[in-house]
Amino acid sequence: MNIINPEECFFLIVNGESMNKEIKNGAYALIRKTDFVENGDIAVVLVNGNDATLKKFSKQGDLIILEPMSDDPSFTTQVYNKDTEIKVIGKYIGKMEMK
Repeated sequence: MNIINPEECFFLIVNGESMNKEIKNGAYALIRKTDFVENGDIAVVLVNGNDATLKKFSKQGDLIILEPMSDDPSFTTQVYNKDTEIKVIGKYIGKMEMK
């Protein structure tokens, strides 16, 4: 990982188990500020202007797909069409977790 401009990055405290295969609850996710991510990237996404979530991102045509990476099957894939306001805030690039 190469951080050229540290001011372009921030830490987000993960709250919940929806991404526990990749990032544990309570861990610090390192996020690079960007409004563009590629399919398969883990991204911080703002849904409807106020619900921020960290999920595996993909786009298929007009659909945005936010996929959890969890051992808990109660977390399901979220699919949004163009009627839902979706804004990418940043891309997940690393983490700090307590052992």
